[in-house]
Amino acid sequence: DMQQIFQFLLGLIDEGLSVSSIKVFLAAISCFHIKVDGSPVFSHPLSKCFLKGLVNLYPPVPRLVPQWSLSLVLTQLMHKPFEPLASSDLSFLSYKVAFLLAITSLRRVGEIAALCCDPPYMEFYPNRVVLRPRPTFLPKVVSKFHMGQTVSLPVFLPEPHSAAEKALHTLDLRRCLLFYLKRTADFRVDRSLFVCFRGPRKGRAASSQTISRWLVQAIRLAYSSANRDCPLPLRAHSLRAQGASAAFSSGLRLEDICRSATWSAPSTFIRHYALDVDSSKDASIGWRPAGPAQGSQQG
Repeated sequence: DMQQIFQFLLGLIDEGLSVSSIKVFLAAISCFHIKVDGSPVFSHPLSKCFLKGLVNLYPPVPRLVPQWSLSLVLTQLMHKPFEPLASSDLSFLSYKVAFLLAITSLRRVGEIAALCCDPPYMEFYPNRVVLRPRPTFLPKVVSKFHMGQTVSLPVFLPEPHSAAEKALHTLDLRRCLLFYLKRTADFRVDRSLFVCFRGPRKGRAASSQTISRWLVQAIRLAYSSANRDCPLPLRAHSLRAQGASAAFSSGLRLEDICRSATWSAPSTFIRHYALDVDSSKDASIGWRPAGPAQGSQQG
């Protein structure tokens, strides 16, 4: 019986599925299969040996270069259909704000979905905006380091003079957030920062899955606006690697990047997120993601 299961899973490997995907299939089989020798299929000693062997045979290969161009996306966010913010479709505004927040804060989508739009969880200052998650939110890792992390985002080019600076200032997240809050105020029924902009859930909190779709859609629309083919597959989680790598390439200290992304050790970035953004010329726009989180400090 176990041999048949393993043969099926090996067939999936031959079709190109990753070991992590194989684990999902095995977990699904375990839910509906009777126990073997008194153990669920997934936790059976033979399954553990099988998965360990797969990892040795097919070790995960980290992505060394960016899958998509951050410079291209940011450039397109400065133009139609994402600008001007006062008259652009609310969907484009939502995509833009979510993308800029994700790429500058380096936070997981679940953490972004937990942000609120009311004081003291969101506070605007002349030179920055400070965001905090709702107090009931539990991060992926529940520890003193990860709990209550504050996101402090500085203004991007606060006093633009040249045409180029004014164009870059359209990427200022503080400006975009103010427009977003104003344009969602009339139908907002939830105090979460991001709310659905259409359908039966209009005005209610956008889920993590919804925000993930917005991030992917922002990239797709940017490529479409640039008349470029969009790379596939796209994942919202890739923004963490892109943003952190761009920050590291632009000279930010690794310790500050890890604090912003809530990584307790630099090894997490080095092993799983570091990309060679210089090879793709993504540093050309001079993009610098947000500075380190300020812990639980008050703005």
